[in-house]
Formats: sequence, C-alpha cells, structure tokens
Amino acid sequence: MKKKQVQRILTTVMILGLSLSTTGCFKPSQKAVINSKYYQQLKEENEKISGQLKSERKKTASLEKKIKAIHATYGDRKLAEYKSKVKGSTIVKMSFVSKSVKHQSFAVTNTPVCQYAKDIIMGCYRIIGMTPGDLEKQYKKQMYSYALIDEDNTTYEFKVYGNCYIVFDDIPENVYVYNDASVIGEGLVDAPVQKKYLNFVDRMADAQIIVSDTKLHLNHAAIEVSRILATMTDNYIDRAKYDTKDWKEYRFYTYGTMTKLLYSDQKVICIEDKKGAQNFYKISDKDFKKLKKILE
Repeated sequence: MKKKQVQRILTTVMILGLSLSTTGCFKPSQKAVINSKYYQQLKEENEKISGQLKSERKKTASLEKKIKAIHATYGDRKLAEYKSKVKGSTIVKMSFVSKSVKHQSFAVTNTPVCQYAKDIIMGCYRIIGMTPGDLEKQYKKQMYSYALIDEDNTTYEFKVYGNCYIVFDDIPENVYVYNDASVIGEGLVDAPVQKKYLNFVDRMADAQIIVSDTKLHLNHAAIEVSRILATMTDNYIDRAKYDTKDWKEYRFYTYGTMTKLLYSDQKVICIEDKKGAQNFYKISDKDFKKLKKILE
C-alpha cells in the first residue's frame, strides 16, 4: 500500500513539473532568451535604429559644419565691407556701455579715442575654436558695447569681451580679436569697486589710457611716465600759483578716475586730481626731455 502511494506522489510531481515548464513559470536561462526568435527580432530592430541614429548624427554634424562655414564666409565678407567703409571715413563720435556697471554709458568725440576705435575694426581678425556663447559665459561682467558713428551717421556696433574678443552686432556668429580692445571702456568707465592707491604716481602708473587732444597712449607709456614722476615728488613747490591754461595737458584714465598731467617749458609739472586740486613740482632737464619723448 505504501509503495502505491509513493508511486502516485512521484507521478504527481512529474506532472506538475511538466506543467510548470510549459506554462513558463520557471525562469528561462539567458541562453534560451538570447536564442529566442523574439529576442533576435528586438536585437535586429535595435541595431537598425542605432544605425539610423548614427547616420542622422553624421548628417547633422555635416550640416552644422556647413552652416558654420556659411556664417564664417558671410561674416568675413561683412567685415570686409565694414573695413572698406571705415577706412575712408572719419569717426566723429563713439559711445559705449559697460555691462559691469549698470546705467553707465558715455559718448566721446575725442579724435584719438575715435581713431583707436577705428583701428580696432581695421585691425581685428577672426579666430576659430571660440563662440559668442563661450564669451558670454566666460566674460559675463567683462563686456563693453562700442558704437562708432562716422560723418554720415553710419553706425558700427560691436561688443568687447575680456581684453581682446570682439563680436559685431551684424555678425553675431563669429568671434574676432584685437589686443587691448577693452582699454577705452576700462579707462573711461568707473570700475564697480574702486582700487585704492597710496599716491597719484601709483594711480597714474595703473592708467589704461593716456589721452590728449592729439594723442592716445596705452598703459606701458603710463608706467614709463610714472617712473619719472616718482623721482620728482620731493621737488614739491609750496604754495605755487601758475596759470596752466596754455600748458600741455595729458589725461590719465584709471578705471574711470582721471588724473591730469600738465607741463610748461618752465620745467614745472602740474598734477591735477579728479576734484581739480593742483600740485606743482620742479623737474630736471634730463627727466623733462624723457617725459616729452614719451608723451609727444
């Protein structure tokens, strides 16, 4: 009797095992899945879609490359037109806006400043590997907008990022370069945070530009002049009174702060601060000649 019961149990187990295997309740092996027809169909479909995506990416990359080439060519032609027009024109006015200092905009008619701005357009060249978007991210607060106006009221507008990167409003896809393009904005616009200096010599040494009615000099000239001025500070003329109306005048612009240097053939130097206070110093004949050579 016991033997028959055992046989019945074994038979039942075998039937259940066969039933479970046919209904899929057991987890199939990885090999069985990979070899299945459904899996093979999915694999083929996936490979087909992947191939299509790669093909589309290549087409997109090729199209983007062609678009960039078109922008570059158009931009170079446009800049060539700019240069052709600017070359024969006179820039009579320049206005600019600082992004770092809100609501600060200026317009200047000084001939050397306008000529320098013209030189930026005439001397700039295109570079690759950098986009206007890159400049926006990298130089968020180091941007000046320049607008040059010629005698016919034609306006040439561009933005200067950092020290030298340029993007023209009419050529927004290309980046151009001109070293020290930013010095006009840096010199004339007040800095967000004013730097403190021990004396006028240090401030003048840090000037971005030196401007007269006929000349414009950059910082290297300011450094040379400051070295000369440092040697004459002991030669202060107490209670001096001079009429400086006809003296040679050079304006040193340091992050928006102007310091004037005036001199006469009497070998007397006048330093005038932004409030109009004047101090006078004697200068040696040797240093006076050096000073004139740098500035004139």
